[in-house]
Amino acid sequence: MLFRFGVILTPESSDVKVYILGSREEMGNWDPRGAVQMRASQKLLLSTHEPCLWIGDVQLAEPFKDTLWFKFVKRVRGTCILEGSGPSHDRCCSYDETNMVDGVYCVEHGGDSRNNCHPIGHWIEETGHTDEMKHTTSFYFSVAGQKAIHFSR
Repeated sequence: MLFRFGVILTPESSDVKVYILGSREEMGNWDPRGAVQMRASQKLLLSTHEPCLWIGDVQLAEPFKDTLWFKFVKRVRGTCILEGSGPSHDRCCSYDETNMVDGVYCVEHGGDSRNNCHPIGHWIEETGHTDEMKHTTSFYFSVAGQKAIHFSR
């Protein structure tokens, strides 16, 4: 079964790479060397201040209905950074057939709508918070500082 994961984070640099790491063999079995790379929804060269959606697909073998644990990982200049501050910030996914969208299982699917996979996760900071307001505020101040009317998105 194909599982789709999504996370929003603001990259520190244009060379950041984001991965999914988890309790399954297909997700590295908690070894960052086996994590699955995600793809950015936009070119990072445009701005390292703008929050970016990262999407990753993982093909899970049977038994895919078992609960799985995962977290997002980023690599910046060769350094591996796991979200949160240890196992207390691991994410959990329990299979729910209503999260199927066009044959893809969408992790963190919200509501009863079958047309999208939102809301998606936000990067968990070391403090345990997502700090969405901090990232949004930083982004708007960056745009204002450039005296830009239109940004990349």
